[in-house]
Amino acid sequence: MTSRRSQLRNAVFCVAIAIAGEACAGSPAPAAAPGPARGQTSEADGTAVRVTPRRDPLLPPQFARLAGLMPLRSTGADVFVADNPTFDGRGVLIGILDSGIDAGVPGLRETPAGDPKIADLRDFSGEGHIALREVAPDTGDGVWVDDQYVAGFSRLAGLTRAPVFGGLFRERPLGVPPGADVNGDGDNEDVFPVLVARASDGWVVLTDTDGDGTLANERPVRDFRVAGETFAYGPLTIAVNLTEQRGEPRLELFFDNSGHGTHVAGIAAGHDLFGVSGFDGVAPGARILGLKISNNARGGISVTGAMQAAMEYAAEFAAARNLPLVLNLSFGIGNAREGTAAIDSIIDAFALAHPDVLFVISAGNDGPGISTVDFPGSAEFALTVCALFPGVFARPPEPGVRPAPDVLGWWSGRGGETQKPDLCAPGVAFSNVPPWNAGGEVSGGTSMAAPQISGAAALLLSGLTQLGQPTRAVDLQHALEATATLIAGATVIDVGTGVPDVPAAFRWLRAAHQAGRFSIRALADGGNSSHASAAFRRNGLADPGDTLQRFTVAAIGGQPFARVLLRPDVPWLHAPDVLDFHGEPVTVTVTYDAAALTDPGLHVGTVWAVPETDTLGGAAFGLTNTVIVPETWVQSFTKRRYLEPGRSDRYFFRVTDPDGGLSVQVTVDPEREATLYLFEPGGRPFRETSSVTMGGDAKLRQIIRVRAEDAVPGVYEVVIVAPPLDGVTYELKVRRPRVTISVTPERALEFANRTPRRVEARLAAVVVGARRAERIRVRPDWVSTIRSVVPPWATDLVIDVRLDPELWSRVTDFGVTLFDTAGRLLIEEPLNYPAGRHRIAIDSLGADTFEIELLPAFASQPTDGGWMVEVDVTYLAETPLLSLTLGAGNMISIPAGGSITLPIVIPGSLIPLPEGFHPLLEVTAAAGDDETTRRVMVTRASGASR
Repeated sequence: MTSRRSQLRNAVFCVAIAIAGEACAGSPAPAAAPGPARGQTSEADGTAVRVTPRRDPLLPPQFARLAGLMPLRSTGADVFVADNPTFDGRGVLIGILDSGIDAGVPGLRETPAGDPKIADLRDFSGEGHIALREVAPDTGDGVWVDDQYVAGFSRLAGLTRAPVFGGLFRERPLGVPPGADVNGDGDNEDVFPVLVARASDGWVVLTDTDGDGTLANERPVRDFRVAGETFAYGPLTIAVNLTEQRGEPRLELFFDNSGHGTHVAGIAAGHDLFGVSGFDGVAPGARILGLKISNNARGGISVTGAMQAAMEYAAEFAAARNLPLVLNLSFGIGNAREGTAAIDSIIDAFALAHPDVLFVISAGNDGPGISTVDFPGSAEFALTVCALFPGVFARPPEPGVRPAPDVLGWWSGRGGETQKPDLCAPGVAFSNVPPWNAGGEVSGGTSMAAPQISGAAALLLSGLTQLGQPTRAVDLQHALEATATLIAGATVIDVGTGVPDVPAAFRWLRAAHQAGRFSIRALADGGNSSHASAAFRRNGLADPGDTLQRFTVAAIGGQPFARVLLRPDVPWLHAPDVLDFHGEPVTVTVTYDAAALTDPGLHVGTVWAVPETDTLGGAAFGLTNTVIVPETWVQSFTKRRYLEPGRSDRYFFRVTDPDGGLSVQVTVDPEREATLYLFEPGGRPFRETSSVTMGGDAKLRQIIRVRAEDAVPGVYEVVIVAPPLDGVTYELKVRRPRVTISVTPERALEFANRTPRRVEARLAAVVVGARRAERIRVRPDWVSTIRSVVPPWATDLVIDVRLDPELWSRVTDFGVTLFDTAGRLLIEEPLNYPAGRHRIAIDSLGADTFEIELLPAFASQPTDGGWMVEVDVTYLAETPLLSLTLGAGNMISIPAGGSITLPIVIPGSLIPLPEGFHPLLEVTAAAGDDETTRRVMVTRASGASR
């Protein structure tokens, strides 16, 4: 949430400051994710984090509008609204499932027609829940709510004689400032008493918003759905959700302490953003339904059942008001295996049950590797959106200078196991932020691309509704896909059918083309799961049987066209000429020409199915096939190429014996830049360092090293990306060392020679820190914690968390959060894959003792008793704690194809270790100009484990 996921993971872009005239390189270099206090300064006073909030936007909003930093031109949305002013989204509801929405920002107050922009705000996260109990006044005119006192209780007398309930709204559980600084006083330590009473028209809230200690001058606030009212203690706008259970009130406060949902809502449907006339989002006439599903203090993680509850609420809300509905979910986490996630199935079931609701989901920011579409973007019946990097953010507009082109966002998730994404849209924008987040108006990621498509769909729905033409979700999706423009050099698993054209899509819908009348489910037989919507061969063609692929095709919702024409888009892919439908699922067999699939690299082809009676309407569905042919290599391979601006090159290589680890090195010419990405065999970014940048302010040569314990067997992927405006010549070297290091069953070290010649190896063995390995049971109804004391020699903390893939398929998130002993949030690092590694500088913690909280969020409430999770807590020292001697003076001679085994002996008394921790030994074997390294936790005087 997209919290962490909405920010460009492993990417940075030229933001709007370039347009203001400041230097910006336009490089796709990786950068650290912005922290909660982005654009502001912070300091620690020993008890609370204090911030100096920024007051002004990053750029004057008028300037941002004129510069086109709300990029509507790419999809033709601006032209469509200009030509059809009343088809601006009016009459359509867009549900934003996200971090919340700040209802007080100018761009989310009214539609162009003068209607309230926000139809309702509902909290499904529990982050704003206020525990209530019955309270009574003291002998004066005040009331105690736990340890907090507020005067002016008589203010309630005019409202009710029924019991009064009170609770406390605390800043600290909301995270760190400025998002958690509710009243804007610079810290997150305040506590606000909140009173709830029953008035003649329902439950109301009273609280001391101005901080004068009394309720005497406060106004009652009703449920937002009833009255559209909000209140504020400072820069955070708060809405009220009030329900009743067994005659007593239940209170949830709705707010956006992330800023993400507010930014997304502004892109989808903002009107007069920042109070600037004409500065609009995609569908300014649409109304917004704000649905908060994330706990922002834990890194924006979703909570159990929140997505499903929010989507069902939205459908009921829209149906009760007879409003067309588009849902936007700018959220995603990494797939273990695409198509297996429980939330995917829930969304697919929702889509089938609500055929009139279009569900738009971001593809995720784990690209540019193959098979990196996040779930639930991998849901079959969702419209999944990848991201463009708008040219306006690469180069400021200049008179007489051709605008910079949009390029495919290098961070954008790609498909493989699924036929995703579906469409691509601008993924960077200048949009709304809450007042506390001034300076964060420019944000990027597929989170920003999804609302572009949600807004586009609202424009189409708005026009068709006003013209009396009923339209289903499948019609909208087919129209946008059929009229989209493919991006040069991209495949269907990069961008789907490309970038939509809203005016063309509207004409397509008005023509009532046949391709959009039915949903088609096409599944690849023998895929990674029963929901594999594409054929994917990451390991190439292993045997003759791999050249044959069957798909099962079925119509959803009725009998489709009787016959479709099958048209492969690459010469190596063959299929029957026609496919006949008779009301039952049918099988399509496609074959591959193996002789055409010998060149190393990525091969993607799709068999497109076009209705015979409507060949001008585009394809009704596609059968996508991806074949990866790895490089042929033994110890190393080298490539030198020129890469055009904004393009990427990708290489695949198979690792069969991972005990040696590997290294990937890229060198660029002077005054040029490029970014190197490394992806593991499952498609996930390499857990230690997934990307590095060469050139610019960085070194011309960069290396990513995979230590032996981190290497896994399978096909790795390397991707080189050029900046949006400049080409680059690079040299790539991938190398496997001649010597491998493994741990024997007897817990000794084995050094093996993988070459046909004797190898002389230099050894180094140092204790670099300490590790504690645990197995923790996590359950859906409780929080699991690990407490640890920082040793005085530690400079870095590394937390490794490993989940069973079956557990991962059932969650929508898994929070990993650090707190100090007083409950103050230190670091939030949610998992993005079943195995995650987080490295944290000890100085950034500001605490000597902390607790690690593990908090899973399930797609729906599970009934299981719990799951075991492996957690390694590692402390690293700046310099080695101890050096050991191995072999004869740290030298060994290994015969061709042979190995040598050496015991591990560490005098434990020489190293001060925290309780429960064991020495972490780092062993290096260097032979000539290559080396391999393995880290081993030594659990006793002689022996090792992981």
